[in-house]
Amino acid sequence: MNKNIKWIIKEWSNHKPMLLLLLFLTLLSAIVTVIYPIVVKRLLDTLQTMMEEPGTYSGIPSELQSIIWLFVIVGLVKMLAAAYPGFRAIYNAKFEYLIRNRYFSYILDKDFGFFNHFRTGDLVTRLTSDITDFPKIAWFMCSGIFRSIESFAKISFCVAAMFYLNSHLTMLTLLPLPIMMAIFYVTSNKLHSSFKENQEAVSLINNQLEMSFSGIKIIKSFACEDKYKKFFTESLGHRFKTEMRLVTLETRIRMIYEYIDYFGQIAVIVFGGIMVVRNEITVGTFFAFYTYLSMIIYPMLDLPQLFVSGKQAFVNIERLEEIKDFAVKKPSAKMKHQIERIKTIAFDDVSFKYSNKEVNIVSNISFKAHQGNKVMIIGPVGAGKSTILGLLTGLLPPNSGMIRINDIPLDQIDLTDFRDKIGYVPQEPFLFTGSIRDNILFGKDSASEDLYRSILDIVQMKREISLFKDKDATKVGQRGITLSGGQKQRLAIARALMRQPQILIFDDITASLDADNEEKLWEDISKQFGDITCFIVSHRLSTIRYVDNVIFLDSGCLIAQGQHDLILERVPEYREFVAGSRQTMP
Repeated sequence: MNKNIKWIIKEWSNHKPMLLLLLFLTLLSAIVTVIYPIVVKRLLDTLQTMMEEPGTYSGIPSELQSIIWLFVIVGLVKMLAAAYPGFRAIYNAKFEYLIRNRYFSYILDKDFGFFNHFRTGDLVTRLTSDITDFPKIAWFMCSGIFRSIESFAKISFCVAAMFYLNSHLTMLTLLPLPIMMAIFYVTSNKLHSSFKENQEAVSLINNQLEMSFSGIKIIKSFACEDKYKKFFTESLGHRFKTEMRLVTLETRIRMIYEYIDYFGQIAVIVFGGIMVVRNEITVGTFFAFYTYLSMIIYPMLDLPQLFVSGKQAFVNIERLEEIKDFAVKKPSAKMKHQIERIKTIAFDDVSFKYSNKEVNIVSNISFKAHQGNKVMIIGPVGAGKSTILGLLTGLLPPNSGMIRINDIPLDQIDLTDFRDKIGYVPQEPFLFTGSIRDNILFGKDSASEDLYRSILDIVQMKREISLFKDKDATKVGQRGITLSGGQKQRLAIARALMRQPQILIFDDITASLDADNEEKLWEDISKQFGDITCFIVSHRLSTIRYVDNVIFLDSGCLIAQGQHDLILERVPEYREFVAGSRQTMP
């Protein structure tokens, strides 16, 4: 069985009552549609008989009364069946919600390699337009398939009724069907590849848009609007070409289908009309036959369309499954430890490199930090400082060596529990769309008001927030665009401290703080979080006065570690680095 069909069946397995209801309504809709022409045929034939024998009937004949009651019953059933498209729409939306939510959770479980492989715009496309609307996954799983079931039922019931009415005329109607299927099989593979190329072009456009809006300050400050517009125009042109190829192919298929059915319709009108004139069939039979023919035209188009839209939906399913199946480093199968208090953090001969690189980013790094230590990691640009932080938080898995927490290997520790004890402030402060308060409480919704106010004091934001019109309810805009760089950085620090972490990680963040603010920050942290373990990456050498030990890296290698004064005296490379710095030493 096709893997994509298995995927759909698996999705359906949790919604059996809903599927049975839709199947019942599908068959009911098809049956009531097919019964209607039979009732009209009986009416026309009865009226024709009454016209041929005028004066024979008085009042409303019983036959005519029964036909009227049939119309009433059919009308009532049609009202019930009219709810069927609404149910389909409801479950289209339900499938869309469930699928998007589940695959978003898969993304959250991925490691650094996944986000290096997939672009942001591409992921957005896969979780939005790949799932919703015609003929994407959610529509195909419900409306697409059940419309096709309804079409197949209508065709089957109509053809059976037509054979009952006149088999010769029915054969003329069925002649276009083999031709339609042959056209589908010839074009389906080409349509599949065209649709896949178009979806990739959509992902590229979304990625360009995301980069444009995220980097709008850079684009504006470099006056590169025309240059970036050229990049976007080229990507948009590629998408336009793929969409035109897809639209052209779909239009050709639809035109061929339409004309084939018209040929069958003309044949029925001609030969059916001749048979009426020869009294081989009644006017009522001709009406029913022509009505059935009209009924099966679009269902006959719908069945091939199931395969066409299925090809397109299968592309989208494969793109989602590519997200889920992207390989990540599997955690150890051993029981995961939960640590109440982090007392030591040790790197034992740790090395790391990205899978697409041949050279290590860091090589054979070893050090140990104890609870309450403040460790500064310094070195030239590209020395591997931020990589050490990524390894420490478990975001990057070491290629060799071991990271130990309280002498327990990190891969044997419950990472969720471990990260819950970490406060991380990235080099580029990222704020979420929302209020100042929402951002500060992002990782600690249940924090007390006293803690909240004390954290604002530590990061020296209380006065600035009081000057805003809406105070801490002020919206910060996309990525905190309404705030200054220093304000964003201090809010990011507040967010990390609000978690009351045992480990505090600063990735070169004090560059956004002036000397007075930085000094007060470290004084308050030492006062209120005395036993917190800090790892600080900084190019600001004045920060050294606030730390216990220094780890000096160069080209991914550990050159020296220890107290600043000692390694300054003993390590020439460190002296050269300090002397070459443009920043003022204490």
